[in-house]
Amino acid sequence: MNILINGLTIEEGNIVPLLQKIKFWQKQENTIVIVGNEKLKREIGKLRIINSNYTFIKVQNTKNIKTKQDLIFEGLKRNIKILRTARGCGNFNVVYTISSVLDLIIFPFFLKRANKKIKWVTVFDNTVPLNDPGNKIIRFLAWTFFHISLVLLKKADCIFVISEDLKRYLIKKGFDKEKIILTGNAVEADLIKKARKSQKYNHDALFVGRINETKGIYDMLRVLKVVKKKYPNFQLAIMGRGDDLTEEKYKNEIKRKNLEKNVKFLGYKTGLEKFNIFRSSKCFLFLSESESFGIALLEAVCCGLPAFAYNLSPYKHIYKNNEVIISKKHDYKSVAEKVIQLFENKNFENKKGKLLINKYSWDKIAKIELSSLRALVS
Repeated sequence: MNILINGLTIEEGNIVPLLQKIKFWQKQENTIVIVGNEKLKREIGKLRIINSNYTFIKVQNTKNIKTKQDLIFEGLKRNIKILRTARGCGNFNVVYTISSVLDLIIFPFFLKRANKKIKWVTVFDNTVPLNDPGNKIIRFLAWTFFHISLVLLKKADCIFVISEDLKRYLIKKGFDKEKIILTGNAVEADLIKKARKSQKYNHDALFVGRINETKGIYDMLRVLKVVKKKYPNFQLAIMGRGDDLTEEKYKNEIKRKNLEKNVKFLGYKTGLEKFNIFRSSKCFLFLSESESFGIALLEAVCCGLPAFAYNLSPYKHIYKNNEVIISKKHDYKSVAEKVIQLFENKNFENKKGKLLINKYSWDKIAKIELSSLRALVS
């Protein structure tokens, strides 16, 4: 098969999952063409997950996305540019998107309209509630664009979902259930097994993810404020990035709460270094308000970290044997009490969590998806 992969506005957190799938597809002798900008090209080279047997079509003159507004307008610009040069993408019979956000599916939607023989497949990995925290105007725009994406998405030939909840959501929205295939999610098992504790990193608690209000970043500070009373030198490390305005606001709140000495920003990390940091932390905080799966939480659990999270619906299907320490949503005091109890007992190993590592494989997911692609084009 000839597979065109749209990476025009792919988020950092989706790059590794995409490359893990491509790695498997390359072994099955499929032709891979990736559309993206120079930044994506550099990241692919840096990660060294896939071999060089692919074609990269670079979208010229793209700007860095620093804010949510940038994502909206820069994303639209990139789509217009690639639509103008779509003929340069070569011959392909499948166009694939790693996510179903509007800025990633405009291009395949119009390709599909122009050539009905092309099969469009995508991953549906998230919903956008209107009542999530954050700037109300931005949230409304995000919610609006999400619902526009749902309209376009109905033209897709196949939709892979990462959870039962998302499958039920799409069926409720009127999608053809025959087009929806549950794949689940995965972790980089090989790297997790290779990871070792590092003297460079020695954190009491770790958070990995976007610096975004929906990720419960302010509840983490509330937890930290309570824990600090018992352990004044308690250290929380944050691995990830956010847009400039959100990061600035968050750092001001850290300063206002007098927590500057207790919070360390590590930036965005990948590869073995990322999992060495996991291994070098005593516990994991993941207080998201909503999640479709929560891959960072699964990574932490598979690394053997005691992990604290709120009681979200998807977790019921993943953590069936108390692999995660659960509290009611927004009950940060309960989380803080459980963290203090963990440090009093000094039991920093999640034996049950480690057992999940062999259940979630990217090769398994790539195989399921490839089988569906072959069925579409046969």
